[in-house]
Amino acid sequence: MRIPIGISNRHIHLSMEDANTLFGKDYNFEKMKDISQPGQYACQETVTIKWPKWEIKNVRVLLPFRKHSQVEILRSDNYILWINAPIRLSGDLKRSERLTVIGPKWKIDLINGVIVAKRHLHITVAEAKEMKLKDWQNISIKTHGERWLVFENVVVRAKDDYTLDFHIDIDEANAAGLNPGDWGEIISMNN
Repeated sequence: MRIPIGISNRHIHLSMEDANTLFGKDYNFEKMKDISQPGQYACQETVTIKWPKWEIKNVRVLLPFRKHSQVEILRSDNYILWINAPIRLSGDLKRSERLTVIGPKWKIDLINGVIVAKRHLHITVAEAKEMKLKDWQNISIKTHGERWLVFENVVVRAKDDYTLDFHIDIDEANAAGLNPGDWGEIISMNN
């Protein structure tokens, strides 16, 4: 089965409380485009992330709001910011890194809220069952093209409202010479 590849850049998921601090109370975010998973979208708005003296501007805001704010950076961003954000799945923020997030109205110190996203496969429960996959299972996905790679330790995330998508970041996509719209295939499954 062809697995579509979704390529992600650095971005921030905001809690409503932090959005109010950074952009002003009840700020109306402008939708720029839908992203691969249903109901999620990128906004026109961006923030700056900083720590301690280095910064990265134009970090895209993704909505809808989350319970906790979370910045997902690229592994290479660690060297720009002089931090050591761990590779984790979204939401796994315990003992992660910290940053200052600067918005147009104010700033917040985000403690335990910065990770490098771990590569993962979004899949519906029905598709997972059909392919004999389980939620949280580790698999390997081979990409295609001139610089093809095998990505090991891809975590299966099965949920009824997911859309099939192998989610990697720009650093990983560049290593494999991938572009939006490229695809891969599952070549091994571990328990």
